[in-house]
Amino acid sequence: MLRFVHISDSHISTPDFAHYGHRSYPNFEAVVSAINALPFKIDFVLHTGDVVENGAAEEYALAKPLLAQLRFPIYYANGNHDNSDLLQRELIGIHTPNERYDCTFSIKGVQIAILDSSNRRDHTGILTESQLEALRSLCTSEGVPLIIALHHPPVPLDTPWLDSGWCDSNGELCGTMLLENWQAFQSAIAPARARLRGVFFGHIHHACQVWNNGILYCAAPSTFGQLASYPEQRAPQPTPEQPIAFNLVSIDGEQVIVRQVAIPRPATSAA
Repeated sequence: MLRFVHISDSHISTPDFAHYGHRSYPNFEAVVSAINALPFKIDFVLHTGDVVENGAAEEYALAKPLLAQLRFPIYYANGNHDNSDLLQRELIGIHTPNERYDCTFSIKGVQIAILDSSNRRDHTGILTESQLEALRSLCTSEGVPLIIALHHPPVPLDTPWLDSGWCDSNGELCGTMLLENWQAFQSAIAPARARLRGVFFGHIHHACQVWNNGILYCAAPSTFGQLASYPEQRAPQPTPEQPIAFNLVSIDGEQVIVRQVAIPRPATSAA
């Protein structure tokens, strides 16, 4: 049995940084405490990106001792708000950062591959051709059980602002959330569908599960604050009534169980 906690989009900045009435730092303190208080052992924590808000050195300096309090190993995907070089140096301990931070490791006979989907030009997500080629080599039909993680959603989510982007009051496109070359990603992983136990991502600030072409896609809620993702919704909309949360994932053979664990916001997190 493999068990891990999936967290995402912590957006740590200054201790008082707030958005929509939510403060990211005390929220994440509460999440760390809740993970450490789990009455059973997990194998690792997976953070699928946007560890900090602005990719600044002082933000990673603030986040590092808090993340170090976790009593379980933690693995990171690079998010669009992250600075890949600082993420690798400060949180992972890589002194000479890679252009893109991809990594693979194995625990209890399950192979985990984490991909850096962050586009260096802007906040959009894309995988390079070399990343896709490596993914094709990894995702063969034969092999051990496999998990793939990245920041950007690689599957449409039946929500226009997530799938196609949204516009400001002047009609200018503000951004897109969907991985730009998601079709190529899905084509690359398709041969491994029988051994793929899930594709885990963040970025959308909402828990979501999709079954597509025999593969489970699963997003973690944000530890900062959630956003609505309804059909026909054309712009981001905060949902302050929803709690901060994380996903607890259990994998036993071919069975995958995903539980959402909600955490009350600290009193200091209210506007």
